[in-house]
Amino acid sequence: MRGALGRLRWQLTLSHLVATAFTLVCLIAAAGFFATLLARSHDSPAREPAQDAQTVARAIAGLAADGDAALLNDLLAALVDGRLRLPAAGWPYGPPEAARRADWLGAPLQSLAYVVLLGPDGQAIASSDPAGAAFAPPERADWTALAAQAQRGTRDPEDLVLLRPGQRPAALAAAPVVDERGRSVGTVVVAEPVLAPAGGLLGFWRPLLFFGAATVAILAAASLFALLSASVLAYFLARRLTSRLERLGQAAEALAAGDLTCRVPEGPADEVGQLARRFNGMAADLERSLRELQAERDRVAGLLDAQRQLVASVSHELRTPVATVRGYLESALRSDPARSPMLRADLETMEQEIARLQRLIEDLFTLSRATVGRLALRLEPTDAGAVVRRLVETTAPLAWGQRRVQVLAEVAADLPPARADAQRLEQIVSNLLGNAVRHTPPGGLVAAAVTAERRTVDVAVRDTGEGILPEDLPHVFERFYRGREGDGRTGAGLGLALTKELAEAMGGSVEAASTPGQGSCFTVRLPRWSPE
Repeated sequence: MRGALGRLRWQLTLSHLVATAFTLVCLIAAAGFFATLLARSHDSPAREPAQDAQTVARAIAGLAADGDAALLNDLLAALVDGRLRLPAAGWPYGPPEAARRADWLGAPLQSLAYVVLLGPDGQAIASSDPAGAAFAPPERADWTALAAQAQRGTRDPEDLVLLRPGQRPAALAAAPVVDERGRSVGTVVVAEPVLAPAGGLLGFWRPLLFFGAATVAILAAASLFALLSASVLAYFLARRLTSRLERLGQAAEALAAGDLTCRVPEGPADEVGQLARRFNGMAADLERSLRELQAERDRVAGLLDAQRQLVASVSHELRTPVATVRGYLESALRSDPARSPMLRADLETMEQEIARLQRLIEDLFTLSRATVGRLALRLEPTDAGAVVRRLVETTAPLAWGQRRVQVLAEVAADLPPARADAQRLEQIVSNLLGNAVRHTPPGGLVAAAVTAERRTVDVAVRDTGEGILPEDLPHVFERFYRGREGDGRTGAGLGLALTKELAEAMGGSVEAASTPGQGSCFTVRLPRWSPE
């Protein structure tokens, strides 16, 4: 948290510094632009001849591609003697705004001595002289060097101009001629009789440009001072903000750790102060709600504990009178064989119901003691396979005789002992076998299998009965739950709940799987015995 706030502090500081630095860079760039413009505004001897050559090259590009020498001669002659004026064209060497010439700055073409069009091989094709392609002044040898330089595509006008101080003509300039497809069809060479003098409007612009550059320099120096002062101020402002956020974060961490009494100073009534006030209100509401929940939990826990104690006590107290009544019924059934058949049938029914009630009371008593943690267990090495075989041998004859259901045992060889209470394990398996037989139709099969896993000994009871509905399966281990078809079933819904409590009390678990119409499988997993 502290590291994140430190990054936030520096981000706030740097964001202000970046804004100030960007302003400074913009001012410096403006100063550079003014300086460049001032430098380019100076008269250069190569400026006018190179621009005139470029203008002529663009004007005759179409005719040069057609190759009409006579028409080219007439056109070049008209350009030189002033009969034909060309509009100002874009200047390729630098910014168009600075290079484009308008009429108020002078004529599109200065007075020219002559214009010559050279072919790609350097030979003259046409010229403004009456001699045409045969025109050969003394400086003709310089045309070839200028044409070669123009064809190489240089962007520096100084490389396309040959100055001849004190001679006539005073300057030669060249420019490549390119057709519509971008192919070079020749080179234009123009000759200037004299160079244009410096001056003109530059005398007005130069002081103005110098004043602008000096102003930008002063602003740049002021920006450096602003950058330094803003940096210090931004850092302290960011530190003040992040320190409040850091305290808020520490309070949130303390609240998450369970300290509901933690509060944070609210400070000024800004956005962070409002956030701190809302945090304190939330913490107070949470503390109050949790206190109320704890009180309600303690009250409910007390009620549940009292209920468990009551059920355990009542079930314990019921065991003796029920056992006494059952004993008297059994004695009555054995004492008078001549009793009427109807009375005997009634007594046998009463005995069966008393036996069922006695089993229910025993299950309820065991379940209550397991819930309150008072169930006595004797955990020792137990042969789960022997327990299953013994119960299957006891259950199989009754299941076949009463319901025509076959009960089998499948015990793996070399089973390790399980850590369990043999009596409680027998009670678990007996409950599962009884349920399986009860819910399997005649002709079905119930199998009790015992296998060994890496850490557990598993007892699985499978049947081919009616199965359990998917919506009932998650609730089968709940007390008194009998499912949606429970009205026609026997039992009180305590057997599976008791199985779960006993298995977990011995350190194991139980799970159920079922497919409606195909049967169910209940698996009890008990830990292996490991001597300590």
